[in-house]
Amino acid sequence: MQVQKKDIKLPDWYLRRKHPLYGRFKKYFSGHWVTNFLIAITIIVYLIEFFLSGSFNISGRVLEVMGGRWNPDLMAGEWWRLFTPIFLHVTIYHIAFNMVALYYAGPLVEEVYGHFKFLLIYLFTGFTGNLLSALFSQNSISAGASTSLFGLFAVLALMQIVRGFRHQFSEISHSATTLIIANLIFNLFMPGVDIAGHIGGLLGGAISVLLWTPADVRKHYVHDGLGTAAALVVVVGVCLWLTGVIYY
Repeated sequence: MQVQKKDIKLPDWYLRRKHPLYGRFKKYFSGHWVTNFLIAITIIVYLIEFFLSGSFNISGRVLEVMGGRWNPDLMAGEWWRLFTPIFLHVTIYHIAFNMVALYYAGPLVEEVYGHFKFLLIYLFTGFTGNLLSALFSQNSISAGASTSLFGLFAVLALMQIVRGFRHQFSEISHSATTLIIANLIFNLFMPGVDIAGHIGGLLGGAISVLLWTPADVRKHYVHDGLGTAAALVVVVGVCLWLTGVIYY
């Protein structure tokens, strides 16, 4: 019997001998490392905010300097403010609650979609959330990972009805529902809640389910390539409009 080479899984000892860096870096890139990386970056950014503000309640000025979503700066061409707010937070309770939600929801999506597509979903849903926030909450500075988190919630909730994953992800969807309810209750007691950003994140999550397929779906490369291209067209188009390169 012959076995195709692509179906052979090489043992770790062979890979370590052939590629010396394999063993050294494998432990850092196994498991849900993108989720851990996002949590670590967000915490580091909040510590920088704290040192600049001198308080755990971050001032609006610091949020603007660090890249909060502020429409005058957006319309001045600072398109990156549709992404940077994902990593900024206003209070220690704000970041603590969001990072706990990411700690539980992130690995679920990352395990199903893979590292790269999970990162794309996280950034894309943050983008759609901040874009809708810019359209409907024009007189405030917005910050927080809630836009991306609500996108992940939407992905988890929709997974059970996409491509036959209903039975496999019914338990995951229940977890997502619990996280959504807890997040909504928490936000009821937070001043200045950005409802538009949350709705934008949910919409971005629903779109993500159409753009990208789970990692174990066969022959998904064309679908994922077209989905990534479509997302890039939207993101680049909005950014070019903000910088004044294109007009309507």
